[in-house]
Formats: sequence, C-alpha cells, structure tokens
Amino acid sequence: MRTKPATTWYDNQQRRRNSPFCRRIDRSFKFRVLIAAACSFALLSLVNRFENCHGSRLAPNCLTSDYLDIISIGNVETFSLVAAAFVYIFEAGKRKEREHHEMFDLLLAQRQAGASNSLGRIRALEDLSAAGLWQDGFDLQRTNLAGLRIPFSRWRGANFSGTVLRQADLHGVDLQGADFSDADLTGADLSEADLTGARFARARLSQADLRGARLAGADFHDADLSGTLADQPLPSNGAAAGSPTMDVQRDAS
Repeated sequence: MRTKPATTWYDNQQRRRNSPFCRRIDRSFKFRVLIAAACSFALLSLVNRFENCHGSRLAPNCLTSDYLDIISIGNVETFSLVAAAFVYIFEAGKRKEREHHEMFDLLLAQRQAGASNSLGRIRALEDLSAAGLWQDGFDLQRTNLAGLRIPFSRWRGANFSGTVLRQADLHGVDLQGADFSDADLTGADLSEADLTGARFARARLSQADLRGARLAGADFHDADLSGTLADQPLPSNGAAAGSPTMDVQRDAS
C-alpha cells in the first residue's frame, strides 16, 4: 500500500521558521558567515587532531597543540574554501525557494501564452507538489499533462477542464471541487483520491482507477467510464455520486 510522505520541504521550512536560530541564519548574511567560519574552524581542528594523533606513536602535545595554527597564512585558502562551502549549505533553503518562485512564474507565463504542450510545466508541477507547495483553484485547462505524477498533493478547485491526463498518477490527491469536464483521464490512477464535488462531465475515464476514492457529490454526466475500476457503480446519466439515483442503480445491480 502506498503511503504519504511524512514531511515535505514546505513542512520542514515551517519548522525552521519556528526556530530563532534558523530564522536568524536565513535573514542575516553576516550571521551565516560567522557560523560558517565557526564550523570551518571546528572541522579543521578535528582534521588537525587526527593528523597529529592517529598514529601508533603520538606526536608530542598532539592534543594540546596550538589551535590558532589552523588559521595561519598557510591555511588561509583551505579555511576560506571550507567556510564558503558551509555558507553555500546554509543558503540551500533560500536557493530552493527561488527555484519554486521561478516554477510558479513559468506556470503563469505558459498559462498566459496559451501553451498547451510543455515538459517544463509538467516538471514544475511535479516538483512543486513533491515540495508540498500546491495552489488551490489553479487554472490548468486545455493543457497536455499526460503522465503527470503528483501523488498525495492538493489541488482543490483546480481547473483541469479539457486537459490531457492520460496515465497520470493522481493517487491520494485532494481534488475536492476540481473541474475535469471534457478531460482525458484514460488509464489515470485516481485511487484513494478525494474527488468530493469534482466534475467529470463528458470526461474520458476509460481504464482509470477510482478504487478507494471519495466520490460524494462527484458529477459523471456523460462520462466515458468503460473499464473504469471503482468500489461502487459510477453514474453517467447526470446523477452525482452518492445521490438517490446512484443508490437505486446500486440496488438494482
């Protein structure tokens, strides 16, 4: 059974915001440099101790030698490189945040340009979803997202009308109120998804997997449900899932 990731990048960033130390690192470049210098000094000190004391015959005063030798003229280059590496590591979160902003800008730009085919769009959606960043009500209508993989993400009220989602992995996705009218979901994995109030009017759902999905109030008017896998019969005559008409059809079967 597939399980939802315990944490996402967004969850980790929220925890970092609750730490005064992490907040100061994120906001102050000088503080990052200071901490990086301290970490560099500590790391080079360990290396120095190892060099002096790892042999069978210990060097004289190997444990008490002058630590200031580490930042001597001969070690300036090494000390600077190690400190710069620590600064780079400390800024990983800010770089990732900039990447996410660029992905959102890409999605908006392609939406405005009317581009229907884009591997960059698919990659951006997958990366944002994996990071725990999703946009309720996002407009993705009439785009080609075949093979999209965004399991366990959330896209409530998103507009997927006329979108190609063949073989898409939407397992466990929160799609409450999403619009899939006229969409092509052939072979898509919608198992365990929350499709409460979602609209699938005239959508192609042949061979799609809806097992374990929550379908209360979902509209399957004129949808192609041939070969669809589901825990209960799906209405295609204009009734919503869970409606009285749905109950009558289930009893008759």
